Amino acid sequence: EIGLFNFKYLKIQELGSGGFSKVFRVQNLITSEIFACKELPISKIKDKEKFKNEVNIMSKCDHPNIIKLVEIDEDRRYVELVMEECCGGTLFDRLLKKMEDDDEAFSEKEAAIIFKQIISAIFYCHNQGIAHRDLKMENVLFLYKSEDSPIKVIDFGLSESAPHLQTDLMEIISGEKNVNMTMSGSVGTPH
Repeated sequence: EIGLFNFKYLKIQELGSGGFSKVFRVQNLITSEIFACKELPISKIKDKEKFKNEVNIMSKCDHPNIIKLVEIDEDRRYVELVMEECCGGTLFDRLLKKMEDDDEAFSEKEAAIIFKQIISAIFYCHNQGIAHRDLKMENVLFLYKSEDSPIKVIDFGLSESAPHLQTDLMEIISGEKNVNMTMSGSVGTPH
């Protein structure tokens, strides 16, 4: 079984690696579009159901501030997740650079613009019945290097379907609906 990835995409550059995956800049050989591709060895995917859950959640999301999963390809050795490429770095890196260059953090207006986009993405997820569960500055990327770049929330590896998030909060407050809103287990990044 040979996937079609190598016939459709050209790996241009390795962008990074972590754990057991690598991320490449790839070019679609048909359209010439540039994407990012997360390559995971199938042998290293310990929890196949959890991985399917992450991919399923990502493929359901369609929001301007959530990373877009373009295509999935699988052969005997690898799963390739083709996504839009974010060239602007993480929110954490941009904050550090800003403090280094200007000796100050984001202005209140800049912070409000970024925060509004993050909250919009999370509100969308909650309306879809999805809890991200690992929201941190390293999981918020800028699409471009420009100062006014939109952000993208990434890394849905710890996400869970949470149907209770779709429930109208007013129905719960008024007592019309009794919903167990608890998720059990500790997840995320400890620090």
